[in-house]
Amino acid sequence: MGYSFYTIVIYPLTQIIELAFSFCNKLFDNTGIAVLGVSFAVSMLTLPLYVVAEHWQEVERELEKKLKPEVDKIKAVFRGNEQYMILSTYYREKHYHPIMSLRSSFGLLIQIPFFTAAYIYLSHLSALQGQHFLFIRNMGAPDALFTIGSFPVNVLPIAMTAINCISGAIYTKGLSLRDKLQVYGMALLFVVLLYNSPAGLVLYWTMNNLFSLVKNVFYRLKNPLKTLYYIMSAAATVLIVWLFAWHVLSVKRALLVSCVFGIVYFVPLIVRFFNWLIDTAFAGLRDSASKRFTLFITCSTGLCLLAGLLIPSLLIASSPVEFSGIDSYGSPMFFLINTFLQSAGFFIVWPSLIYFLYHERIQTLMAAIFAVLLPCNLVNAFLFQGHYGTLSKLLMFTSITTVDSPMHAVLVNTAVLVLTAVLILTLLGLRKSKLTSTAMLIASASLLCVSAVNIRTINSGYRQYVQLSKTTNADRKELKPIFHFSKTGKNVLMIYLDRAQNRFVQTIFDESPELYEQYSGFTLFSNTTSFNGHTLLGAPPCYGGYDYTPEAMNRRSDETLVQKQNEALLLLPRIFGEQAKGYSVTATDPSWANYSWIPDLSIYKNYPYIRRYLTDTVYLDMWYKEHKNTAKIPVTSETLKRNILWYSLFRQSPLVLRPAFYNQGDYWSANSELDDFDDFLEGYSVLDYLSRITDFNAAATNTFTCFVNNTTHDDLWLQAPDYVPVNKVTNRGKTKYANEHSYPTNAASLKRVGAWFQMLKDNGIYDNTRIVIVADHGSTASEREGYEWVTKFDKIGPGHYHPLLMFKDFGSQGKLVISHDFMTNADVPALLIHGDGPHSEDLVPGAINPFTGTKVDSSAKTAGALVCTSDIFMPYQNKSKYVFTPEADQWWRVKNNIFNPSDWTQEVQK
Repeated sequence: MGYSFYTIVIYPLTQIIELAFSFCNKLFDNTGIAVLGVSFAVSMLTLPLYVVAEHWQEVERELEKKLKPEVDKIKAVFRGNEQYMILSTYYREKHYHPIMSLRSSFGLLIQIPFFTAAYIYLSHLSALQGQHFLFIRNMGAPDALFTIGSFPVNVLPIAMTAINCISGAIYTKGLSLRDKLQVYGMALLFVVLLYNSPAGLVLYWTMNNLFSLVKNVFYRLKNPLKTLYYIMSAAATVLIVWLFAWHVLSVKRALLVSCVFGIVYFVPLIVRFFNWLIDTAFAGLRDSASKRFTLFITCSTGLCLLAGLLIPSLLIASSPVEFSGIDSYGSPMFFLINTFLQSAGFFIVWPSLIYFLYHERIQTLMAAIFAVLLPCNLVNAFLFQGHYGTLSKLLMFTSITTVDSPMHAVLVNTAVLVLTAVLILTLLGLRKSKLTSTAMLIASASLLCVSAVNIRTINSGYRQYVQLSKTTNADRKELKPIFHFSKTGKNVLMIYLDRAQNRFVQTIFDESPELYEQYSGFTLFSNTTSFNGHTLLGAPPCYGGYDYTPEAMNRRSDETLVQKQNEALLLLPRIFGEQAKGYSVTATDPSWANYSWIPDLSIYKNYPYIRRYLTDTVYLDMWYKEHKNTAKIPVTSETLKRNILWYSLFRQSPLVLRPAFYNQGDYWSANSELDDFDDFLEGYSVLDYLSRITDFNAAATNTFTCFVNNTTHDDLWLQAPDYVPVNKVTNRGKTKYANEHSYPTNAASLKRVGAWFQMLKDNGIYDNTRIVIVADHGSTASEREGYEWVTKFDKIGPGHYHPLLMFKDFGSQGKLVISHDFMTNADVPALLIHGDGPHSEDLVPGAINPFTGTKVDSSAKTAGALVCTSDIFMPYQNKSKYVFTPEADQWWRVKNNIFNPSDWTQEVQK
């Protein structure tokens, strides 16, 4: 109950505070000014509420003053029940009830939720820690400006109380003793509550009291509203000048923000226009309380369902397993319910509170605004969805650098929204509010029905997650060996590191020279391309070779895509298990097996000789137990609890405002811990335990092992130079990639694998082992991040299509060799089976694909690689399809040199 109350009532206010803090901090790059900005923003937003509260307080005072003489007479003459009966009769005659006296406390009641929100948010804000402002040494701790003996004296709470008392003296001048005691009592209460609070929080409340003092002075001016307008206009002008003079934002963003600030200049005209609408077009709503309330509550409910239920359920239903088992939460329904409660606070509870506080004119305006918002948001959400590529678990788009839309799309979107708004306003002007309410009710019911279908999908996906999770053998948490190598025979090892980046390797080796010895005999193929920038299309060639490139899979249009995916995963295990002699076969975590987020090991059920394991997440709990100094931070769940609603608002906002909502992926969060700690450790713990889950007692003469790991797919700051996870990273290293978020996880992975190779050497296994290390794709890069050649390319370049590919043959020795031969990650099967070059041992001469009957080799590479640049990355989009369906112009052929723009040629497919 307490959590629900907080989520519905307090949480919306914390988000307003966080938005104001993040915006001001971005604008001024100063946490102290950001706190002042929060205080100013909250004071301005609550000013209308205080005006209403002041009105009701004044009404109550006048009424009490009017009733007081007769009440005093009754109390002087009568006692007990008789007094109560006579007073009750008198109150009824005057249409008064004692409970109405609570109206005099409205000002106090309004402060409580805002104070609670500010206290909760600012008390634990990591962005304040260690930040100084004026005389405050640390905004995240009490100011303790000086001490008396051993007692620290915090000046800010004292200053806050002094300002509060001065403001109270002005405010309560001429009022009753009860009103004065209430104000001064609150001042004393706040100094007790906040004396040992962080200075940032006390600074916020001190400025609130200062604004309250200014407000009380304003009330005594002849034209307070006119004065306020001039002050706000001057402030807007200063901010606009600041934006352009100090270049704190790009010109495009500065223009957009300036337009928002510039609205202040037109407030008098806007007020007149709204009044005209209320008295003309909206007169029907103004004169009918039932009609305007029906329209208001129907539209606010629809907005709540859209933002809190439909869009979040569509998001989670797209991959329920991905949202299952996060941190301490099992079912993804928790995140859906949480977002719905937040949305109810934003769109129903607080708007309803404001609605009932005001008279019929404001109520009419609110009903009309909500009636326009709902259809416009529906238009944005479904007609202008946008193409933003891959969405990470933390709700950040990973395959694009901006969510800005083309100007023509923005203009079309704006035009459609204007037409939609005009249509709704016309209906209201024609006094068709009942028709409008009915249409909104139907829309809301439709949102609820579609959400119910999504919820069913989510629950079904969660049941699948639970079932698949059971396939992980609990006894393997005891770190029993799953990788078995032969000391006397041949070992073939494929290491698949998802999204491992070729460009980092030489820098990682130079930073940690011991890797040159651990990886002795390896060749790094620096001129390697992948066939897509995502796992769904990029992984099959790694496992299955050139029969499973996007182009080749589309040629075989008589099989479903999921069938071909499974074939690719099975190709090497079947060849070594059936066509080679004396090989035991082990495979782990096959990528998108059966198009399932958690790899479905049932693809191996017809091949009992294949030992199969899930390793991802299996060793996480044990790793935490053995590394208690590394905090288990529930970053993913905390981020999702906040950002799902923001993502929903992003999806239903106009195209021109989406960059503002998205804000480069942090959605205006001031939390500095957005790294997905658990997700990284799920894969990293496996790498860290490789030596403990490996032995050298293979039952067969020879072995083939396919080991898949996702550590390199995550971005996380790690402690250099060893690149290990710690509570607080103090050293990011000094390489050219020190500020690139994906470098540490790549360095950590190669270092942990290097330690494994050292173990193989120590046990006499390394020389009789053929090894390929491969990735399905690379990642985007910029010149700033050390990709010096990136500016050469216009529409396409290596980036996402530059995966890691390394090879070591039997008996190979010597320092890492850098090869510039043109390679693709579809060369992996041929490298593992036939080796590299005429002197390599061919383990399976004439090896054929057991599903197609074609030879396994790299002959298809002579024509180059046909790369598909489409953002097809989630299986649910393709599970029942037979071919991939990218746009016709999303095909590029590259050959010879991937770093030469002229070697990339667009091939438009018919």
